[in-house]
Amino acid sequence: MIKSISDLTSEDIAGICDHTFLNRSEAYREKAGKGESPVNLREKAFYNFLNETAESKLVPYAICIRPEDVLHARSYLDSKGKDQIVIASVAGFPDGSWYTTEFKINETRLAINNGANEIDFVLNYNLMKNKDLKGIESEISDINEVAKEKYDILTKMILETSELSDEQIISACQIADRCAIDFVKTSTGFSSFGAKAEHLRIMRENFSRGVKMSGGVNYENVRELLYAASGRSDGYIDLDSKKIRIGESSLLGKLSSY
Repeated sequence: MIKSISDLTSEDIAGICDHTFLNRSEAYREKAGKGESPVNLREKAFYNFLNETAESKLVPYAICIRPEDVLHARSYLDSKGKDQIVIASVAGFPDGSWYTTEFKINETRLAINNGANEIDFVLNYNLMKNKDLKGIESEISDINEVAKEKYDILTKMILETSELSDEQIISACQIADRCAIDFVKTSTGFSSFGAKAEHLRIMRENFSRGVKMSGGVNYENVRELLYAASGRSDGYIDLDSKKIRIGESSLLGKLSSY
């Protein structure tokens, strides 16, 4: 569906959102009061996230969560009659250069076996910095083989654009294209900065399938970023969930208030 970006409704934008919850229990240590468990606080926050998503007047295309959360999310969404919401999960998150290929593959298998429909895995960007293009292609192919060829699961490769030069972003996109990855994605949201318009333009120009913006996407900048990711100069965008996605943790709530 081709639409003017300036005329997009809240429902239009929500329909391409991957609504995200990726916090671990460690994130709740400082929030825990005396006698409170960070683990319990995190689980409560996770179920609040699921409930708010299920009860929202705006339905996201997907939720993006950790592999260990997939089984719980699938059960909860099914119980609420929201089984149309796709579940995406992550592998090698948030540091693709820290985790081995084997680790990423095992997380991919865990997420898929628990019910994930899509996998967002993080590029080993240190290999790109070291110009080890064969190493990058080997890892991408191995992960994609497990996800797509064995399970027919949609794959998104997180570039972590804050760690790469423009030339390295181009090279990573071209390798991902050759390896039949479904999406390239800007960021984990855990690095020095997230989605930038100039990087989205580069990604769209050098990748033939989907582009996902993630990291700092909000109500104020989402249309600017969509314009950059559209690959067009006329102010329109193809709102195909196989071509464009938004990774966000607060945008859906903001859209719901309008």
